[in-house]
Amino acid sequence: MSRQHRLLDLINVENIISSSKRKLTVINAKVDLPYREFCSADLTLIQPLANFYDEFIGSNEKLLCEMEHSSDVTILHLPKSKIEGFGMLSKAIELTQEYIIIDGNKKDGIDSYLNGIKKLTDILGVSIKDHGKAFCFDPKQINKTLVNDWKNSAKIKENIDGFFTAEGMFSPRSIDKGSHELASAFTGKLNGCIADLGAGWGWLSHEALKQNIKKIDLYEAHFPSFQCSKLNIQDGRADFFWIDVLKLSNEATYDMVIMNPPFHLGRATDLSLGEGFLVKASEILKKNGTLHMVANRHLPYERTLSRLFKNVTISEEKLGFKIIEAKIPK
Repeated sequence: MSRQHRLLDLINVENIISSSKRKLTVINAKVDLPYREFCSADLTLIQPLANFYDEFIGSNEKLLCEMEHSSDVTILHLPKSKIEGFGMLSKAIELTQEYIIIDGNKKDGIDSYLNGIKKLTDILGVSIKDHGKAFCFDPKQINKTLVNDWKNSAKIKENIDGFFTAEGMFSPRSIDKGSHELASAFTGKLNGCIADLGAGWGWLSHEALKQNIKKIDLYEAHFPSFQCSKLNIQDGRADFFWIDVLKLSNEATYDMVIMNPPFHLGRATDLSLGEGFLVKASEILKKNGTLHMVANRHLPYERTLSRLFKNVTISEEKLGFKIIEAKIPK
């Protein structure tokens, strides 16, 4: 694997982790990377996505959803959002004593990170494999004022609609148009016990709670989004769960499900993600339950919906979305 090889090349050539006593922390840890090849002693893995976090359970490694403790060496695998990435980097700089390694592909913006850090301090080593790079620098040489700017740009704060969000979440700066269309469509239709699958920072649930429902459970895999949903909703009818939606119990518990399901894995479209959410919705709904969802108009969910539900209504909207109401799971 090119990612593994470029990290090994950089670490071995620069002798970055020569001492078995050094602490190594990995932010956005990858399930398929053998980090024990880099560190034989104190290893901590950071993974804010519940579906990947779960893959590490049972590995006997220290596992956290965000960086909390000091480290001698930190590896940062770049996230999709550059502002979120610099926010993670600011935390790493504050808590790392010796070396930081940044790893990513061209599509992750690795070159802009490398060029930016070059202007601030010496680059101690670079490893290039395929379409990716890993590079190393001394965090103590980075200007602390700049680090604070990165941290402030990435921190949780109110968006223009008055909800707490942060970069790296889905539609952090304002309410997305698809969710707005769905909320308009389900107004006056919700009742009983509701599940919000892939709840994000909680706006759909916030709207659902304006109706006379009994309770709502928010399920979200992205830890920062999960944290924000708890800030955005102060209602005793709401419960919050940091979990991979696809791993929910199949027990039919809910009268209704609302969702704006994901359809991207990283930057690539992955229709199986949304289809997995549809399957899970049909499993957790009661016999006469109803699914309310929104999807981009081009996503072909119709065949899966007809397989899972007895009654499906699709309303085409002008903004490139379709509103789906699916009743009575088979």
